Amino acid sequence: MGEIFLKKEKLDKAVEIFRETLFKYKSFKMLKEEEIPVFSSLGRITSRPVYAKISHPFFNASAVDGYALAFSKTAGASINTPKEFSIGIDTIPVNTGEPVKSPFDCVVMIEDVIKGKDRIRIFSPLHLYENVRVIGEDFSKGEIVVPVYEKIRPEHIGVLIASGHNTVYVFEKPKVYIIPTGEEVKRLGEVLSEGDVIDSNSFMIASILESFGASFRISDRVLPNDVEIIRKEIEKASHEFHIIVLIGGSAKGSRDYIVDVLNSFSLVLFHGLNIQPGKPLAISFNGPIPLIGLPGFPVSSFIDAKIFLKIAVEVITGYSLDMPEKLECILKRAITSPLGVEEFVRVKVTNIGGENVCVPLKKGAANISTVSNGDGVLRIEENIEGIEKGTKVIIDLFKGKDEVLNQLLFVGSNDPLFEFYLNFLKKEFPWFKFGIINAGSLGGLLSFLRGETIITSIHLFDLESNSYNTPYLKKYLGEGTYARLHFANRNQGLIVRKGNPKGIKHISDLIRDDIRFVNRQSGSGTRVFLDYLLEKFKVNKSQIRGYEMEEITHLGVANAVLEGIADCGMGIEYVARVFDLDFVKLGEEEYEIIIRKDYLQDPAINLIIKNLDNKNFLKELERFAGYSFVGRFKEA
Repeated sequence: MGEIFLKKEKLDKAVEIFRETLFKYKSFKMLKEEEIPVFSSLGRITSRPVYAKISHPFFNASAVDGYALAFSKTAGASINTPKEFSIGIDTIPVNTGEPVKSPFDCVVMIEDVIKGKDRIRIFSPLHLYENVRVIGEDFSKGEIVVPVYEKIRPEHIGVLIASGHNTVYVFEKPKVYIIPTGEEVKRLGEVLSEGDVIDSNSFMIASILESFGASFRISDRVLPNDVEIIRKEIEKASHEFHIIVLIGGSAKGSRDYIVDVLNSFSLVLFHGLNIQPGKPLAISFNGPIPLIGLPGFPVSSFIDAKIFLKIAVEVITGYSLDMPEKLECILKRAITSPLGVEEFVRVKVTNIGGENVCVPLKKGAANISTVSNGDGVLRIEENIEGIEKGTKVIIDLFKGKDEVLNQLLFVGSNDPLFEFYLNFLKKEFPWFKFGIINAGSLGGLLSFLRGETIITSIHLFDLESNSYNTPYLKKYLGEGTYARLHFANRNQGLIVRKGNPKGIKHISDLIRDDIRFVNRQSGSGTRVFLDYLLEKFKVNKSQIRGYEMEEITHLGVANAVLEGIADCGMGIEYVARVFDLDFVKLGEEEYEIIIRKDYLQDPAINLIIKNLDNKNFLKELERFAGYSFVGRFKEA
C-alpha cells in the first residue's frame, strides 16, 4: 500500500545520497563501447583516449607568402650587404600552407624582399625553419588528441579528422525506459472520461532526456496500479536499459503503489522531498540501474526530472551537462597582444583555493588542438596592447562551468606514461577531470610558483651536484611547501631512424656534417640533460646542425626523425618504440610529480596517489618501453 513519506529528505541531502549511490553501484560501468563515424559523433562521449594516427601538419608548410630558402645561405645578409638568390635555383616562391622541401628550410616573407625579373634580394639573415610550420607543430603522431570521457564538440571533429581518424570509439547513449502508471492516465486520442488525464508527462520527460543526450523508449501502454505488473515490467526492462523512470503513484494516496514496487528491489533511498512542487519523489535501485519514481503532477515531475535525471545521466556518462557560459578568472601572468587587432586567446581554466584561474595556451591560427584542448577564450580588444598579471578577465567558456572549475590542471613536462595514467584514472573514475598544458620542467615550476597549478613535474639534471631535481626545487620553490612523488625513471638518449643508418653511437656524433639534429625546447629536462652531456664530452653545440630547432614534446622529436626532417633527436626511449625507430641510450632520468602540500587531501590528488599500485594500471606498464616505474614519495 501507499507510504506516507516515511523517508523524507531535504533536497541537498537527497542529491548527495543519490549521487553517492550511483557511484557506489558503479552505474557508470554500464555503458558499452561502440565505434561510429567521426562526423556522426557530435555530443558523444569518448570511451578511450584517441591517439593521432598522423601528425598535424604532416609536412613542413610555409606559414607565410614568400620565398623558400636554405637558412645557411642567408647568413651575413644586411641592409649594407644584401644577398641575392636566383628564382627556381636558389629559391622558389611559396604561398601560405604550401610544402617547404629540402634543400629549403626557411621562408622569407614576400614583403621583406625586393624582387627582380628572375632574382630576389634579402636584407637580413633567417634562422632554421623561420616562417615554417614544421611537421607535428600542432600535434604529433602518437599523441593523445582527445582524452577519454570527453564530450565531442565541433572542434574535436576537426582534430579527429586532422589526426587521421574517420571513426571514433564512444560510449553508447544512456538508454532510459519510461513507464507511466495509473488507470486514470490515457494516451492522446483515447476516449476520456471524467477523472482521466492525458499522458503528457512521458513525452515531456522524454524531451528532457533527449536534451541531456540520452535515448529513451516509452512503454507501449500505461500500466495499472498493480505492484506485480509494474515489478515484472521493471525486471524485463532492466536487461536493456540503464535508467528506469516510473511516472505517477509516488505520492501517499491509497492508489500510490510505486514505493512498494521500489522497495521490492532494494530499500528506497528516500521518499519525499522538502520542496514544493516536486515533493513526492522516490528512488531505489535494481543493481546499478536507478529506479526513479516521479510524481504524476506535471510541474512536480518536470522539476524532479531536471534535477535527478540530470544527475543520473551525468554520473553514468561521466560528463557535466552544465551549459557553456562566461566566467570571471584571474590572470596569473602578463600577456601581450598586438595593437589594432582583437585577439582571441585560448585558455585552460581551473579553481585553486576558491580562485578561478586561467592559463593561456600557445597561439597560432593553424593549431586546432588549442581549441579542442582549450576550456574557453579570452577576448582582448584591439586597443589593448596586453593584460597585466593579476587582472580579472572574462572567459567565454567552451564547456560547462562545473566541468572546468572541477578539473585538475596539470602544467609541466610532457610524459606519455603520466598522461596515460591520468586517462586511466578518468576511465576508472569518471568524476575525475583533468587538463594538461605541456610547458617543460621550468615552465611548469614557474606556473606552480605563480599559482596557476597545484601539480607539475620535473626532470632537471643539475651539473654541479650531479643529481636530478633537488637543486632546482630548492631554487625555485624553496622548502616545505610541496611534496615530491618519484613517478618513474625514463631512458634518455638519441632517437634515430630504424636500423640507425648513419651509425650514430655517441653524443659526439652530433657535430658530424652529415647529421641533422632536432632538440627539445629550452627549459625542458631533456634539453638540460643534453647540455650537460655536451659539456661533459666537450662537444661544441654551435657545430650541431639543428641544435636551435625545438620541439615541445618527445613525440614531436620522434616524428621529426620519422619524417626525415632530422637524422636524430633527443628524447625518451618510449616514443622511439612507438614510432618504430631505434634508440641510443645516454642515461636514465628521474621524472617526479610535484604537488602542493596543502592539497594532498584534495580528492583528485588523493585519487592519483592511492591508485599508484592499481593492478590494472601496473599491467599496462609492460607496453611502456624504457620506463622503470617507481611510484613513491621522497623527501621534499
